[in-house]
Formats: sequence, C-alpha cells, structure tokens
Amino acid sequence: MLPFSSLLSSNERALLMLMAYFYSDKLTEGKLRKLSAMIMSPALFEQVFVSLRKKKVLREELKYYYNGPKVYQIGKEMVIPAVISLFKAENRRLLTSIRSAYNAEHRYGKPASLVRLTAYFAAPTEPEAIESAYGQTVDDFCRSCSALLCDKEYASFFQSVSDDVFSGILNLSLCEALIQDKEIDWAYLKDLVSDSRKNTLLQKRTLESVFAFYYYLGTGEFCIDLHKSIVNPFSLQVAAIDALYKGDNALAYKLYTKAMTVNNKVAPQKGIFINPISNYYFALASILTNTETSLKKVETMIKRNGESFYSPTYFLVSPLKAYFCDKSDPEIPKQAYEKLFENTDMRMVLWLTWRLYRRLGILSDSVSRPLEKPNWAYLKHEVEVAEDKSYAGELQKKFGGASVLGRLEIKSVWQLRLETLIAESREDGDKGKSDDRESMLAYLIRYGIIVPILKRRLKNGAWSVGKELSVRELLNLNDPCLDSVDQHIKESVSPWEYNIYVDKYIYLFVDCDHVYTGTTYDLHPVTVHYEKPYLIIDKRKDGSFGVATNVEELEKGEKGSFFYRKNTETDYSVFIPSAFEYKTYKNILAQKVYPAEAEPLLIQLITEIGGKTEIHSNMVAELGTLERADVQPCIVLRVVSAADSSFQLTASVRASDSLAFVPGKGNITAIAEWDGKKFQLVRNLKQERKNMKEISRGLSELDFFEEEEWMPESIAESLTLPIRTMLPFIQWCKEHEDVCVMEWAEGCRITCHPSVSSSAAHIAINPKNNWFEVEGDIEISDGQVLSLQKLLDLMHQNARQKYIRIGDNEFITISSQLSRILKRLDTVTNESRSHLQMAPTAVSLLGDLLDDETLDIRCNEAVDALRRRIEESSRQVPVVPKTLQAQLRDYQEEGFEWMSKLTAWGAGVCLADDMGLGKTVQTIALLLEQQEKGASLIVAPASVVPNWCNELRRFAPTLNVTVLNQSEDRYKDIKEAKAGDIIIITYALLNIQQEDLTAREWNVVCLDEAHTIKNANTKMSKAAMRLQAQRRVILTGTPIQNHLAELWNLFQFINPGLLGSAEQFKKKFILPIEGDNDKNRQSQLRKLISPFLLRRTKSEVIDELPEKNEIKLPVELSSDEMAMYEVRRRETEERVRANVGDKMSTLAEITRLRQMACSCSLVDRKWKLPSSKVLAFIDLAESLDESGNRALVFSQFTSFFEEVKQAMDKAKLSYLYLDGSTPMAMREKLVKDFQTGKCPFFLISLKAGGLGLNLTGANYVIHLDPWWNPAIEQQATDRAYRIGQKQNVTVYHLISQHTIEEKILRLHKTKRNLSDSLLEGSDIAHAMTQEELLELLQDNR
Repeated sequence: MLPFSSLLSSNERALLMLMAYFYSDKLTEGKLRKLSAMIMSPALFEQVFVSLRKKKVLREELKYYYNGPKVYQIGKEMVIPAVISLFKAENRRLLTSIRSAYNAEHRYGKPASLVRLTAYFAAPTEPEAIESAYGQTVDDFCRSCSALLCDKEYASFFQSVSDDVFSGILNLSLCEALIQDKEIDWAYLKDLVSDSRKNTLLQKRTLESVFAFYYYLGTGEFCIDLHKSIVNPFSLQVAAIDALYKGDNALAYKLYTKAMTVNNKVAPQKGIFINPISNYYFALASILTNTETSLKKVETMIKRNGESFYSPTYFLVSPLKAYFCDKSDPEIPKQAYEKLFENTDMRMVLWLTWRLYRRLGILSDSVSRPLEKPNWAYLKHEVEVAEDKSYAGELQKKFGGASVLGRLEIKSVWQLRLETLIAESREDGDKGKSDDRESMLAYLIRYGIIVPILKRRLKNGAWSVGKELSVRELLNLNDPCLDSVDQHIKESVSPWEYNIYVDKYIYLFVDCDHVYTGTTYDLHPVTVHYEKPYLIIDKRKDGSFGVATNVEELEKGEKGSFFYRKNTETDYSVFIPSAFEYKTYKNILAQKVYPAEAEPLLIQLITEIGGKTEIHSNMVAELGTLERADVQPCIVLRVVSAADSSFQLTASVRASDSLAFVPGKGNITAIAEWDGKKFQLVRNLKQERKNMKEISRGLSELDFFEEEEWMPESIAESLTLPIRTMLPFIQWCKEHEDVCVMEWAEGCRITCHPSVSSSAAHIAINPKNNWFEVEGDIEISDGQVLSLQKLLDLMHQNARQKYIRIGDNEFITISSQLSRILKRLDTVTNESRSHLQMAPTAVSLLGDLLDDETLDIRCNEAVDALRRRIEESSRQVPVVPKTLQAQLRDYQEEGFEWMSKLTAWGAGVCLADDMGLGKTVQTIALLLEQQEKGASLIVAPASVVPNWCNELRRFAPTLNVTVLNQSEDRYKDIKEAKAGDIIIITYALLNIQQEDLTAREWNVVCLDEAHTIKNANTKMSKAAMRLQAQRRVILTGTPIQNHLAELWNLFQFINPGLLGSAEQFKKKFILPIEGDNDKNRQSQLRKLISPFLLRRTKSEVIDELPEKNEIKLPVELSSDEMAMYEVRRRETEERVRANVGDKMSTLAEITRLRQMACSCSLVDRKWKLPSSKVLAFIDLAESLDESGNRALVFSQFTSFFEEVKQAMDKAKLSYLYLDGSTPMAMREKLVKDFQTGKCPFFLISLKAGGLGLNLTGANYVIHLDPWWNPAIEQQATDRAYRIGQKQNVTVYHLISQHTIEEKILRLHKTKRNLSDSLLEGSDIAHAMTQEELLELLQDNR
C-alpha cells in the first residue's frame, strides 16, 4: 500500500478523500468527474484519475456481474488515512465541499459506518462521528488500521482510539508482522500502549496483555507482571511459553489448555488458535507432555485446520502430528511448499520449517535456508541462528532455556513406533495402578433396569455425575472408554429395545467391573458372576431321599438360555445350564422325594452323571464304590485389587482349579471326574467353619472386626480390606498356613520385606564446599537397595505408619533402631537434588550415632576433626572473667558457660531468655572472656544503644567502647578496632556502613533484639548476613513473633544451612507444621534448634519478682462512634470480599478499623466529637496521678498519641514522650528523667520503646490498643516488670467493646508465642490466612 501522505500528490489525496467519504458508493468515471467538479477542474481530474489508476490505488470492476460500465472504489486500507486527513484543520474547506456534494447525492443519508467510526476517533465532535458500530465494521476498521500501526505519523490518532478497539488493531497488526517476521520498533509501540486512555481498567489490562504476548516473542522480555495481569489467552500463553522454555512441560501444557479453553469462547473455530505461532507452541507443549490426551490436542488442531488447507499452521504442525501422533513419516506436498517459498510474507514459516524439516528429513531437496536473517527474538532462538555465541547465550538467558524445537527427540519412525508399542504394553500392564481416562461408562441397576451412564473427568480429577444414555445412544456410542465387555453388550442388545432389562440381559454383564447400584451421586459396585448349577441328593433319617437344585427355575421345570439369582443388592449369580443338565434336572426333579428302595438306582445315577454336572450329597459310605478324595479344609483367599489402595478377598474351598465350594456351606460329598475317572469328594464342613472363624479372629486382632464373623454365602461374596489392614493380615496368613492361603490375581501381589535392621544401612559423610554431603543406601533384600534419600522421603510420606510403601504394592518395615537412626538423619539433613546435605553445626546433633558399631558409617577426616573440637569444647569449664564487675546469678552463669562452649567450636547461639533476665550482662561476660582474641561488634536498635553503653561501662570497664553512630571517622574506627575494643552500631547504620563492616573479620558479632532481621528480604538482613565473625550471638526475647519463616532467618545468621535453604525449610517444616499441624516435624524442628537456643522464663529462674496483675478495662463507645464504626466495618467487609486475593489491602483496611476503635478522627479528619477511649484513659490517669503512681503508656499509633497528649495537656497531667523519631541522646535523657521520678507518665510508641529499655520506676503499664501478637505487648510490659522491680505491677488493657479489638484479644488466647510453643512442645500457631482476617471483620455480636 502506498503511504497516503508521502507518495501521493495533494490533488491525488483530495480525490481519494472524496472517494473515501463516498465509500459506500461504487462510482463510474462520469459520476466521479461530476462530484470532483466541486474540488478541482475537469482537466485536473483527468490527470489525477489517470495517475491513480496507474498507481493501482483504485479498485475497478463492472457495475453488473456480466456487463455494464466500470465502477471505481478505493480499498479499505486507504479509507482510514484518507478520512483522518480529511478531518484535519487544514482540509476544512475541502470537507465542507465534499459534504455538500454528498448531501446533494444523498439528501438524508449518512456516509458508510467505517467512515463514521474513523471520524469518531479522528474528530469526535463532527456530525459524521459515530461511537458504536456493527461488529463487521469494527473488524474492518481494525484490519484497515493494522497497516498504519507502526507509522509514527498516526500516533496521535491511535492515542484517541479506545483500548478495546486498539487491542484488536494491535493483535491483527502484530500477528501479521510475526508471520512476516517484520522488524518492529518495540520502544515506540510500548510507549503507544502505555499512553493513558479514558477506558476501564479491564480494557487497559487486556490491551497490555495483548502487547505483552508479542513483545515477549519479539524481544524475549516481559513487560507485565504475570502474577497481577488479567487472565486471558495472551497472558496465559506468555506464562505457558516461559514454562516451556524453562523445561516445565506439564505446566506449559496446563496453561496452554486453559488458554485454548478461554479462546474457544470467542474464536470462530474451537480447538485451534488464529495465530499460527500459538498453535506451534501449543503443539510442542502437547508433544513434550506426551500423554494420550495431550497428543489428541495436536490431532484436533490439524483436523480443525483441514488436512489440505495449506496455512502456516498446516506447514508447522502437520509434520509434528504425523511423526509424534501417527508415528509415520511426515509428508508435505512439495508443490505447495515450493509455492510458499515464493511468498516473502511468510518468513516466519520459512525459517521454522527450514529448521524443523531438516530435523525430520522432509523435502531435503526443496528446503533451503532463507536469505534474510530473522528479526524476532523467539525466531532467532528457535532456529538457532543468532548473530554470535554471546547473543545466543543472551537469548537463552532471556527465555530461560534452550530452543524448544531443538529439544525434540527425533528418531527413526520404526524405532519410535516400536518404543511406543513397548511403552503402551507396559501401561496396559499397569492399568490398575493409575487411571488417566477422560471418560467412563457405568451401568446403574435401578428398578429392574440397567441404565448406561457416561461420566466425564472433571478438572479436579473427580468424575462428573454423568449423563444417562438411551439404548440407541449406547449403541451409537464410540468412546475410548469402551472395553470388550461394553462392545459385547452393544452387539447383543437389540436396537429396538426401549430399556436394558435385568431379566433379559443381566448375563451380558458377567465380569463387568463397572456395574453399580445406588444413585448417580452415590454408586456402589455390583458383582455379576457365573455360578454352576448343581444337584443336591441327600439321604434323610427315614431312609428316603430328598432331591433339589441350587437353581430355583430348574426346580420348577422352567427353560431359558440363562437364569440369575440376586444374592444381595451388590451380588448377582448367573447360571447357564447345558442341554444335558436341562434334560437331567427336568427328569429327576419331577419328583422331590424318592423312597428308600430307590437307593441303589440313585447311587448308580450319581456314579453315572457325576462329572457331567455337579452333585452334592451327604452320602459317604453309600458311595464307597467310588474312589474317595478328601477336600482340604484350608481356605483359599483370592485377592484382587480394588479402588483407593484396598483389596477384595473372596473365600473358597478348592477341590480343583475348576471346582470350588463356599466354606462351611453345602453338602459333605460331591462327585467329580478327572482324567475320565470319577471320584467322591469328601469335605470337612466342621473344620471349614472353624477355619473361617479363625480368619475372623485374626481380622479382629487387627481391629478390622469387633464381634462379627465372616461367613460368606457364595464364593463371589467379597470382603474389602484397606491397605493398612491388608499388610499385617498377609503376615498373619503366613503364620497360619494350615488355616488359609492367599491366591493373588495377576498384577496385584503385595511384597513385604519385614524388619529391615540397621546393619542393612551403609552411610557416608563427606565434605563439599561449606557442607557435608550425606549419601548411603539400605539393603532391602538380596540385590535390592534403596537410597538413603529415597527412604527418608518415603518414611515421611508414610508418617506414623508401620509399613512403608517403597513401590507399587511393595512395602517394608524397619527395626526400631534403624527407625531412630533414620529419623535423626532426617532431622539434620536437607534434600539437595540428588543427595542429602548437612550443615557442619548439625554434626553435634548426631551424637552417639557416629559411634554405633552396628552401623556402617564412613566419615571423612573433616568430620572427625570437627567432632574432636566439639568434644574438647564440651570438656572445658569456662570461668566468669574476674574483670566482670557484677555477681552473676546461677542461671546467668549457666547461660555464659553455654555460650562460651558452643561458640568455641564454631556454632552460633541464640539467647532467648525472657525480658529482664539479663541477656546483656551474660553477653558482656562472653565479650570479656574473648577480649584478647580481637575486636567485637554489637548491633542493636537505636533505643537500646545507650543501655549497652551504660552496661558495658558499668560491668566491663576494661573494654574500650565506641558508638559508631557518634564517631567522627567511622572508617578509621572500624579498620583500627583491635583486641579489647567493642564497636556498637544501630541496625540502620549497619546497612549504611556494610562495606566497611563486612571487609574485616570480628571476634564476636552480637545482634541484640535480633528479630529486627527476621525478614530475609530486607537490606538490613542481607547486610547482617555478610558480617564475618569467629563467634555469632543473637539476643531476642521473641525468636518468632508471627510465623516460622522468621526463625529460619535468625538461624541462617548464627548457623548457616542448619535449617536448609529458605525453600527447603518451607517445604520441610513451615508447610507441615503451620498447614497440617504435623507433630513429627514440630518435634524434629525442636530437636534441631534446641542445642543452639537457650530460653528461660522469669517463673523458672526468679522467685523474688513481685506480683503482676493483668486487667482488661472495657471501653463503651458512644452511639455516634458505634454507628460510624459499624458503617466502616460493613464497607470494609464488602471491599475485602470483593478483593479476596489481596492480603495487603485487607490488612490496610483492618488497620483503619483498629484506628477507629481508638478514635474516629484518626480515619475521618472531619470528626470533631471526643474519643471515648481517650476520656476513659484520662479518668484512669487522673486517679493514678492522685495516688502517686507512675505509668508507662503504650500505643502503636503515634497519631493517636497526638490526641492523647492534647487531652493530657488539657487535664494538666505531665508526661514524657518517646517514638521512633526521638534522637538517641534524647532517649537516654528521657529514660533517666522517668527513672528518677521527674514525671509520672511516659508515653511510648510500641515499636520504638517496646524493647531494650529498663523502666522499673513504673508500677503501672497501660496498653491503649491491642497488638496482634501478645508477645510484643509482653515485651513492652517487661520494660517495668523485670529484675530490679520492687513494686507490684498492674497492667491495664483498654479494649473498645463490640469492635475488632475484642476479636484481637480473643486471638491472643489461641495465637501463643511461637517460640514458647516450639520449646514447650505445644501446638504452633500460623500466620493468619485471608479467611481468618475476613472473619475478624464479620459482625459476631
């Protein structure tokens, strides 16, 4: 297409603008000449008209189909630029003239919809503008605009186009550019997409995802956050292709399937994308997933495309379908492909087929490398023709993996075909082990009718309720789920039947495993089985003989092709008598009782027909002429696999492979014929019943039965045992072989290796980098071993189970000693790809394990050296330095010795004593002991730095203390620090000076209030991790404040790797403990951290502390406050429910609600009424002041403190105030003023003063509002309730009634401090979920 403005003259453009306005008219040359008279002379028209025809801008055709004058029209692609130009200010006069000409021709008409829609975006105020149009018009508009998209001349026009329409333009234009492999100015388009338009957020997000798809393919880069983007086919495809390159084929296929599902709702044809590259990547994802279902997607794609429609999708996907789905040599029509090669607009197809066809060996004489290099990043990467190796490496890094096409494994077709057959054969053998069917046919017996039901697999893996099929629908059904029984049923049921009646067709369902009773929602399996007819001839006490049969219909003389008996609701027997049996039974059963004198003839009859039909009798002696064969009373238990890892058992007594009896039921004798010789089979019915009772007793011992007994009525009646009962029952059967034997159906035998001992374990521990690698195996049986890593994983999967599943129907039990060893190794190791790894500090936890002579453990010299250091350290008795100017209490001396011994061999420690127990002085003792070995570093919050200075000067005057925050030359102080020097810094300064601080090694590094670095992602935490130290110590009263992830980061500082990586810790401990309340994992974690974490509470070690009283002071809000709060609560609940996935916004909404519980003015600045909570506090403060008491007042909201301070000023109550902005020097002065009694009240923000301050001058603590975790409030309270406190302490909690504060207080009862839980062994709480947060917002009054 000729550019409208650059290659056409102004007169040519004018005529085209006229024709564009008349777009709906097909104009003859004469009509055109007449209309143009208003804008140019006739001579000029002739000149312009000829020129446009030569340039092939005009389309010409006959007015009528066969004849008539020629008519002219401009193409759609030229309409848009012509109309845009027409409505520009410089063409105003021309527009007026053209309007006049149009009105003269069409008095009441309007220009074409395409013209009017273009006018709306170019000049929305003009009368021609129309905002909405038919779908076809919008489609024409988008297609016409697509050629202009990359022309910067039209940038302002596209900025005026709405996002939803622009999305269509962008998709059409870039799809065409992708097929052509056209070079794109991505920076220009990115700016164009991001320009603000007045549209809905949904339209904006849709536009961004459309662009992101093509931008990713064009550059290999992401321009949107996939986690926050709208879910549509474009964003899903970006995520899918990204997963495909990263090797996660299953995820890629899942995402592409979801994209196709969404696409099917709007696409003209289901099962195929319009964009060929989408089909290309979907086909690759499906092939690499390589399941029957995924390969069908490729077949569907080609079916929808058409086998002979030579589209880009055909050339890309058809050979893949032939090779990977059909297992045949791909064939592409040579002539069609060579014609494609002539098309320069198909460069993408040419490049990909050049690479693909070479690999598949297709058209080797026709396929040649395209001349022009590819432009789009994905194409360069897929065909592997990057400019140089460095750029190829950059592409691989961008996309996250190698070319997907290059990853396809291409073999000879015959090899592929044979390997597929072998794999399918194995799958058939494992059919019972997994069920990947997409559909299932079930038969429901209901009111004497058998109803076929077709069920489909749902997304969650369960089966749908299903659709009931008519007989005709069943007969026409052609589904992969049909088996040989179903096919036989289809062939046997008459097409004229209205229903499948049980009486007429039950025999067809013998051995069918998908017959059920119940309802479509609650199905119960039904067994339909063959049973042999037999005669019963019993001698009575009076000498006469009774004759009967087990088939009631034969006894009545009825005749039919089959008979059936309903034994139970879930068990049917089918009898098919032979012609001989019909005749014999009819004659003998004509008389039910025979006289005593008939005995010789009856014995002769039994002898003759025995073997031709089954005969049961109580005559033993009378049949003495036949050779006797005693039937063993041992019960044969046949085992068949059932659903949900359970097994079905049937019981029988076997006379031969073909002759079986119901245990304890029937007659004492039967006649059988073997090898032409007849035998009298004699059963021991009494012993059979006794054996069945013994089996029932064995099952009772396994807690399967209580008082029941298993006495089956037929040999088909089954008992279902779950795997947990089946495994010990197997062992029971082996120990009672005289009672029963097990017979396993093919493919379901269970193998159990009992009591594997510790001598079967072989373990090696070797150093690697900063870790120890733990490898080993356990010998299960001769020649069969399990890796240590695999067995540990299986042990956890089978937690609390005696039997450990190691394979399909294969189990082991392990000795208690080996179990103890493996559990210890599981505690101290973490999985790392193909091996287990262990941190050096974990060696101390192995203890006597390494000395166990029954265990084959090979240790490296590095392990032995570390063990020697640990043993030497444990034998040493640290002495409290004489230079310590303090008398340590017994528990403090124990704490010092514990820190000294552990840090001596390289372990880090966490001193987690309760607040006020002297963690500081215990650490100072360690610093004094180690002062000769180098300079030490203390990192502390700003609020406690003055306390550290005072305590060090008071208790350790021999140490040289430098507060780095107050230093004039920080670099020099850090670099020149030597033995005996102590550097103290704040956490904020650690981040600033980290390069200097981490450049040298310190003797002792101590982090005070170490929970400050609980978040691993903060800069402060990362800076702390870089510190180098011989000994690492952290101090905190709350090692865990909210959830377990905080503990990981603290231990990562003191003992790197002990808890594994963050991801390993999450998988091994956080998810099982917080998600599943896994007590085993909780116990393991406690054992792992307890040697390195010491915690004592006040109640454990101090008897002389005064009493502490906790008082909840309810505050009744005014009616105005309550009404305001309730309105806000309901609004918040609605917003949270509408945005249920955004936890951060939920927390923000809850925070505002908590502020309202303090004072409505904190949220609504226009609120002027007094706060009920402030008034309640002032009443309490005045009473305390009058009694001469002194109080600490805590709140988490500094804005609330502003209101409190105003009220205290008004009431003339003096106070001190401290928050996070208070300078360090001022903090020290404020603490001193309060301790010396200069002021009765100390207002402190919870975060700034909740830790590290010694404020024993207070005998009252007031919490103005509750915090989530009671441990934080406890820390604040412990500013007053600590060593040195002589008075009783009273703690007030001000709680606004009927508000969220009451719920937070209730939460305190269940959300206990996680650190205490871990040490004491109680349940561990978890981080609050979105649902729990939402529950806080609900009105439960």
